[in-house]
Amino acid sequence: MLKNRHDCICICHNYAMRRRDNIAAINELSASERVFTTAQAERLGVARNTLAKACASGNLVRVVHGAYRMAGIPPTEIDELIAIWKLTNPALFFHERASRELWDGIAVSGRTAASVLGIGDFYLSPCRLTAPCRMRSDASSATFAARRVEREDVSFSEGLPVTMQERTLVDLILDDEDPSLVIDALSDARERGAA
Repeated sequence: MLKNRHDCICICHNYAMRRRDNIAAINELSASERVFTTAQAERLGVARNTLAKACASGNLVRVVHGAYRMAGIPPTEIDELIAIWKLTNPALFFHERASRELWDGIAVSGRTAASVLGIGDFYLSPCRLTAPCRMRSDASSATFAARRVEREDVSFSEGLPVTMQERTLVDLILDDEDPSLVIDALSDARERGAA
């Protein structure tokens, strides 16, 4: 129970300070990550219930369960893909995962990589990723191939590790994609300078 007006002022001041800190942290995450995870927010001291309140108030948009973006930022067609990739290792920031030292081998591959790269006539979804071991996602729009992808086989585009054209073509064959679609992707890749 509050004993006096001073106690009330202190509580209000502390709440305002925490709120400002949360807003600053969310803005920082949005600026550096665009789509960010609950675990990333928690690393900056933002509690899960704060994210839920920000969603309820219309300041954040839930991309998929556990991943968000600021409401004022226009959505892109790859937001869900970014979220799915980030949720495979949710506590690490993009710059950490992109480093050679922390490379975990999880990359956008196959038909999804072809779509991102603009080779062939493939759709972005369902999202196809490759990981060094068996993985599953809560997102029904994601599938994983258990294969090793070296850091040298990816380029980082729009906040994602995407297999390069040559590796993407190999993955399309290994994924048993329609041969005519693979030939079209190969033709597009050659026009863009692939060997």
